[in-house]
Amino acid sequence: MTAIEEQNNEVPDSAPAQAPAAKEPAASEALEQFKQRTRYPAVTRRIAEDSHDLLNPGARYEKRHKLPGDKDNPNLDWEVLFTADRYFVRGKEPLLVSLQLWHQGERVLPANVSMRAETVAANGATGAVRLVTQVDGSARTAVFTPNDQWPEYVGAVRVTTEFSAEDLDKQLGSLDFFFTAANRIPAVFTGRVFDRVDNGDLLFDVEVDVKTPGAYRIDGSLFDNSGRPFGWARFDGQLTRGSSFISLRYYGLLFHDAQVAGPYILKNLYGARLRPGDTPNKEDMPEFTGDYTTASAYELNSFRTDINNSPRRQKMIEMYEDAIRRGVKLTNPAYTDNE
Repeated sequence: MTAIEEQNNEVPDSAPAQAPAAKEPAASEALEQFKQRTRYPAVTRRIAEDSHDLLNPGARYEKRHKLPGDKDNPNLDWEVLFTADRYFVRGKEPLLVSLQLWHQGERVLPANVSMRAETVAANGATGAVRLVTQVDGSARTAVFTPNDQWPEYVGAVRVTTEFSAEDLDKQLGSLDFFFTAANRIPAVFTGRVFDRVDNGDLLFDVEVDVKTPGAYRIDGSLFDNSGRPFGWARFDGQLTRGSSFISLRYYGLLFHDAQVAGPYILKNLYGARLRPGDTPNKEDMPEFTGDYTTASAYELNSFRTDINNSPRRQKMIEMYEDAIRRGVKLTNPAYTDNE
């Protein structure tokens, strides 16, 4: 929720009468930002090409960086990149780990490389497994299938490496990923998807085969007919054992704001069973394979144009307006749910 911070509202006798009003432009800007960011319900959000976390939910963000210098390694001309092909691993999927090294900008093949993987449970790391590395160009890589070692495990797995090179002492590195074993997969997408307009919104009914009942969260991103991302939606709810349909609702105003043309393409469909208060706090579903394109192009006039002016949103606007009248300092809002 946006922070609302109240300052001393007593104005000294010597202060000019218009002093409190000087705060109003910033406060009004915060209010306008809040209004813009709550035009849709909490289950719908507008996205763009730079919405990296939503468009690439399993992406890793390690970057090539300098090795630290010390008395044993004073030369800072060494750079390293230790990474993997993704963060989330589900079921029997393999993970590709890679180690790359540069000296004075030139690639160097890492030497004396060893890698091991181990689970990272609440009581510490356990079950270390040595990985077999191979040369791939100027990199060292390892392909690892964690399900072969831990078919009942859910949680963090850490891969640690040791390496060196000529004129470079032994170095250490590690990276984590989140693993859900095949026997712990809580549900899967069956591949059946249907689209429809309901009360001016675009809905996708997605069939899920549930093995473990519980609270589920399922997300999906929406693209226009040119492949441009513009919308995100989420399902939050309880699912029982067996096959059932969940609905992703894209609020109608989103299509008018983005000025997009159909047919529309549903991508990046993924989900998890939530385990609040537990460690780990979720069990991942395998991602939906492929994309789904709507059966109809849907004209813009199929979708509603009204703002989702919920009672909660209206109450927050009234609080903002009251704060502005009283000279309260407002911080700019981040994304705010609008239920």
